[in-house]
Amino acid sequence: MIDSPRIRRSIVSLLVTAGSVLVVLGIVLTCATQAVFDRALFADRAARSVRDPAVAGLLADRISRAAVRVDRDLTGYRPLIAAGARQVVSSAAFSPVLRASAEALHFVVFSEDGNDLLLNLADGGVLLKNLVPDLPPRLSEAIPDDVVVDLSERVASSRALSEILPELREVAALSSHAWWPLAGGAALLLLAAALSPTRGRIGRETGWLLLFTALVLVLVRVAGVLLIPRFIDDPAVAAAAVGVWRSFTADAMDRAWLVGGFGIVLLAPAFEPAAPARAVWRWLTTASGRGVERVLRSAVLIAGGVGLTRWPRAAIERAVSVLGVVLLYLGASALGRVIFQLGRDEPIARRALRPAVIVVTIALTVVSVGLRVGGGAGAGAAGGLARDTCNGRRELCGRPLDTVVFATAHNAMGSSDQPAWLFPAQEAGIPAQLRDGIRGFQIDAHYGYQVGDRVLTVIADEGAARRTYEAALGKQGLDAAFRIRERLLGKPAGERRVYLCHGLCEIGALDLVAVLRSMRDFLRDHPREVVILVVQDEDVRPDDITRAVAQSGLSELVYRGPVTGPWPTLGEMIQRHQQVLLVAENQAGGAPWLHPAFEVFQETPYDVRTAASFSCEPWRGGTRGTLFQLNHWITHVPAPRPSDAAIVNAYDFLMARARTCMRERHELPNLLAVDFYRTGDLLAVVDELNRERPAAVAR
Repeated sequence: MIDSPRIRRSIVSLLVTAGSVLVVLGIVLTCATQAVFDRALFADRAARSVRDPAVAGLLADRISRAAVRVDRDLTGYRPLIAAGARQVVSSAAFSPVLRASAEALHFVVFSEDGNDLLLNLADGGVLLKNLVPDLPPRLSEAIPDDVVVDLSERVASSRALSEILPELREVAALSSHAWWPLAGGAALLLLAAALSPTRGRIGRETGWLLLFTALVLVLVRVAGVLLIPRFIDDPAVAAAAVGVWRSFTADAMDRAWLVGGFGIVLLAPAFEPAAPARAVWRWLTTASGRGVERVLRSAVLIAGGVGLTRWPRAAIERAVSVLGVVLLYLGASALGRVIFQLGRDEPIARRALRPAVIVVTIALTVVSVGLRVGGGAGAGAAGGLARDTCNGRRELCGRPLDTVVFATAHNAMGSSDQPAWLFPAQEAGIPAQLRDGIRGFQIDAHYGYQVGDRVLTVIADEGAARRTYEAALGKQGLDAAFRIRERLLGKPAGERRVYLCHGLCEIGALDLVAVLRSMRDFLRDHPREVVILVVQDEDVRPDDITRAVAQSGLSELVYRGPVTGPWPTLGEMIQRHQQVLLVAENQAGGAPWLHPAFEVFQETPYDVRTAASFSCEPWRGGTRGTLFQLNHWITHVPAPRPSDAAIVNAYDFLMARARTCMRERHELPNLLAVDFYRTGDLLAVVDELNRERPAAVAR
């Protein structure tokens, strides 16, 4: 029966289909196993991945974070540490360190004997200090010489990893058999060739198979680049993950070129290579056709002539490349004809490969649908607080604004989670502050121009600016800012805008409109919250402040009532959709809702250098304001110290000062402003003060 042509074609078709699926699976599996399960190749790819700027940037960021964990007072210098670390991880000296670390990590994950391995990254600090001589002396001395990461403890303490490690190791044990599908598929294709009456048909079908396999490899790489960011919320981590993916799939791309090239060799004889070239030449040199076609032909010829005359070198390079492709195609066609002696029989590749195409299509569809469904998870989760609370507590809804305490972030715009911000005063940015419960924000506004990834401060009088900012930043910080400034001068700049900066935008800046828009979005999602925004406006005109507020959409939510008392309750402000009290320290106006800060607030001194120097005496605004701002941080230039915040933000210290100032000033601290709000017990103190009845303040 097997001599029947129909049965033979069916058997050949079945063999080609099964062989095709196995070959595709085998090639993909061998690429994956070599990239992941081979320890030496894994280490090489890991070391190569650091060439990607995103990967180098993430490693530098993690090194700088490790240094800050050792000494939190290095927080203000973290961008300098990160810049130095980037030089380290990008250097030739770091590659062997990373390769050895990657091999150790591979051993821990995939070896039964790896549970007790201690991955020691000693001398990381020494490398950093030796390779970056421009670090400030204090910073260089403070960076630890040994950074030790006990990877085994991390693995053991991670429940998810401890559960998945056995499965990973079983997969690794099976990886040595990844070549079996490839060998089995090749055997089936050879058997199909033996049973087929013509080798040409199998040649064409195998050529289509190889091209399809090359396409699968390319799609896997591209899919990773597109899909990885969907699963990682942190943009920096996502970009680094994509960079690592590119590094680990680079060999797969090389294999795709090789496999696709063989496919072209097998398919080339089935096509007449000169026919397309003759058709194009006839179209370009023939005057026939309609008017539109003739105009198009003329435009193509003119464009080609302009390109050849305008960019002759590039045109020659492109022409040589095209000629090389043509020669390769002609050679492949000739070789294929010699090997397979193709006839004119109809190929059955489409019918044979249809099941494999269907399987891949279904898989891609399932993945894309899953991403679509998963991407929507959690949407609309914001704003889940009870509708009868105000700033998180029911009893606050009936209290006037001047009887409520607001946890407040001093210099709220500068945070250590922004990699380029020097000398920050907070651990996290304003969006995170809002989520954590901060409801008062002290921010500084300046004019600036965007120059690359930095902002150039608009300075009318540089001498006066130096005197002013040296008081805030110190000589070291001021010199650092002006070194950055000198590199920016003379470069193309964008339009002048208002930015949030601490003194000089060169050491860190945020676009004011963008920040205010994030506040607006938060308040729309959390309509039961009231916030107070204090702008240190320096030389920024009030109409530019109000314009930025309007552009952000926050103007729809600003408080528009009187500021001399009596104040509305939080519930009334929320009901009126006026949840933002906005004041400016220097120049009010521009809009009736931008109030002069020190006609609204009275405050305590803010330039305090030791914990023993805090006082409750009146400062700016005297005692005429109806709201009270308690400034509670230690000034240290150029960088605020988390170690200071750990002392003065502690519950007993902070509560004692709040109660002292309440007794002396007969005012409730409506703004309790600190540095590093996550350090210490600011939120607990504010919550306790808000639990007490307002009558506890003896007025």
